[in-house]
Amino acid sequence: MYENGQIFSMPSVELDVPKENFGDYSTNVAFSIARGGKFNPNEVAQILAREIKQLDQNGIIKEIKVVGGFLNFFIADQKQAELAFAMQKEIDIEKIGFDENGKPCRVVFEYSSPNTNKPLHIGHTRNDVYGMACINLLRATGHEVIACEIVNDRGIHIMKSLLMYMKYGDGKTPQSEKIKPDHFVGKFYTMFAEELQKNSELEAEAQELLQKWEAGDKEVRRLWKQMNDWFYQGVKETYAREGSEFDEVQHESDIYDQGRDLVLAGVKKGVFSKESDGSVAVDLTDKGLDKKYLLRKDGTTIYITQDLYLWHLRNEEHHPDLAIVTTSSEQSYHFKVLAELFKLLGFNWADSFKHLPYEHVYLGKSKMSSRAGNAITADDLVENVKTKVRETMRSSQKIKVSPDDHKTVQAVAFAAIKYGYLKYDTNTKIYFDLEETIAIEGNTGPYLQYTYARIQSVLEKAGKFKKMAPAGFTQKTELSLSRQLMHYDETVVLAAKEYRPNLLCNYLFELASKFNAFYDQVSILGAESEDSKIARLNLLAAVAAVLEHGLNLLGIKTVEKM
Repeated sequence: MYENGQIFSMPSVELDVPKENFGDYSTNVAFSIARGGKFNPNEVAQILAREIKQLDQNGIIKEIKVVGGFLNFFIADQKQAELAFAMQKEIDIEKIGFDENGKPCRVVFEYSSPNTNKPLHIGHTRNDVYGMACINLLRATGHEVIACEIVNDRGIHIMKSLLMYMKYGDGKTPQSEKIKPDHFVGKFYTMFAEELQKNSELEAEAQELLQKWEAGDKEVRRLWKQMNDWFYQGVKETYAREGSEFDEVQHESDIYDQGRDLVLAGVKKGVFSKESDGSVAVDLTDKGLDKKYLLRKDGTTIYITQDLYLWHLRNEEHHPDLAIVTTSSEQSYHFKVLAELFKLLGFNWADSFKHLPYEHVYLGKSKMSSRAGNAITADDLVENVKTKVRETMRSSQKIKVSPDDHKTVQAVAFAAIKYGYLKYDTNTKIYFDLEETIAIEGNTGPYLQYTYARIQSVLEKAGKFKKMAPAGFTQKTELSLSRQLMHYDETVVLAAKEYRPNLLCNYLFELASKFNAFYDQVSILGAESEDSKIARLNLLAAVAAVLEHGLNLLGIKTVEKM
């Protein structure tokens, strides 16, 4: 059902979508057959083409061309038209379809996982947007997904903000200071770095505070809980705006020391070793990794010990077929080590664990401002983009919606941000630029929203029309558009299979581009006949349905007018 972290098996025979002039589908099946019997691939392909054409009793295939041993299939125009019509009414967000195995998986998917000492920043936004898009894609292809996060709510970094609040908070609250709660907490974390320049003893004080926390000091615990509660209030608002949701949330403070028994079990098993100073380590040099300590000499746990227990707990509770975590690429080594520890401990689910890394986000040419003049937070990003969207609405001749329409401004801003992240593969560094991201022309979220709104405008003017499969398309742009619609389901399945929402972005951008070429070249409401008019309106309705569905999978809302 899954292989090397993939939910779908990868057969040796491939079915691809070639460039438009080369067919609707292409396969290398002749090479696989020829290789087994040492035949000529081109001759095998010619035989297969004749046999397949004879078996096609329903007239699905218009033509099969053999090119260099590859079989290129051209689907009949009428069948393309029928598929385009079906796209209006049969898209179900719960289940696009399965791959050739036809079996759903249960997936535990961890994303976001913030620290409680500061608000989410623009890097977190890439994590959240990517994580939710992958979850939507997996669910759309029939898989059960448990979305979860681990909140890092303890440790020395949390004590730093707490120490500054104890010294300089003076009983202030987010409400008294009129500051979003998570930003209020983050202000004290930033203050620590500033004060440390003046007083180097603060590091020792923070360490002492951590020891008091671990000892259960009532006052330290009370203030720690208050600071964390403020963070949760703030981040909950951020999550609600960006659409991030979780089925399960764990807290580091609840599980940070519970991995000790797993490590000691590894010592008994002989896969971990106890050092002369009492610490526990594992030598992974034969795996191309380093020696890794799992318990300190005083018996206390470290971060990887917590993760060891966390994923053991999740697998005990959910018994998933696949366990996935997404973080920035700088944590790739950590998860490689973790995966090896699972195997050494003999966990039967070890091979199902997968880390999805992504590269960092940088600011592009356009300047952004933060509320505190420091790092750009997720909230700062949204406010900067919303401001730019309003400016564009005021100056653009194409956009008819008022810049005072808060709902539309917010929808366009999040389309710009989410698509601006998701259109790139995860191994690509993002240089986020305001001007490029909010443009309503080019490969952007607002462009796709604008295209959808443009279609809605035509459909509104058309009024009621007969919903029927057209008799076939004759114009080149019509055929190109219906062909693109035909490949939607398989694009969603492939994007889910490879955890690559950018494949869906590419598809939607190409669909919107083909629609706009069609719109500019072919009359719809003034078509040459009533049949042509109805056929084209049905085609538009299908494009709108796919755009809406695809954008929803990316976490982007459509707008009726723009």
